[in-house]
Amino acid sequence: MFAAGSVLLTFVLGFALALILNDRRLKGRKIYRSILIMPYAIPGFISLLVWSNFYNQEFGLINQTLGLNLNWFGDPTLAQVAVLLTNLWMGFPYMFIVSTGALQAIPDELTEAARMDGASPLQATSKIVLPLLLVAVAPLLVSSFAFNFNNFNAIELLTGGGPFPDGSGRGATDILISMVYRIAFGGSGADFGFASAVSVCLFILTGVLAAIQFRFTNVLEDVN
Repeated sequence: MFAAGSVLLTFVLGFALALILNDRRLKGRKIYRSILIMPYAIPGFISLLVWSNFYNQEFGLINQTLGLNLNWFGDPTLAQVAVLLTNLWMGFPYMFIVSTGALQAIPDELTEAARMDGASPLQATSKIVLPLLLVAVAPLLVSSFAFNFNNFNAIELLTGGGPFPDGSGRGATDILISMVYRIAFGGSGADFGFASAVSVCLFILTGVLAAIQFRFTNVLEDVN
């Protein structure tokens, strides 16, 4: 859920912003693009530590700004939402950059021909622009999925894997790699054998998923 949700949300937002700023009628596009890639220039561990303070129930920026009293890291669902929102803020600039580059490589004549044939902007985007963009971006989506599948920092520095509602040591926001870390080096004792077994399974699972996704991306080559 974390890996798929992170890739989907960051790609949708990054692609939408790249599509908007690719319109030549928009003034100040270079300024907007420079602002949007700023989160990508900040070291990830700093962003995670700052965002962890934003979610504080008593004096966090989000609760104070919106007038809420949400226990972000105490409720399992809210903690998962917080992780996805933070990863969205950190990851969308990357998708924005690659989508911008791919959009600029698509000839304008294709969309102009579609409009002359009576296609709406939405139809031209979904039927022409998006398939051609996926040809170039799909391998990057696969690598992004593999990265988020083992994105230890995003979990450990933000929520620490918690909350732990059942006291089992398996947190509501734990992913496999953070669970392996907790099994091997957790305060409840070190179980290196089980942690090693899960690590091997994690390696195999990541490879299988990547192979399936790369095979799927080969289908996109027929678009050309």
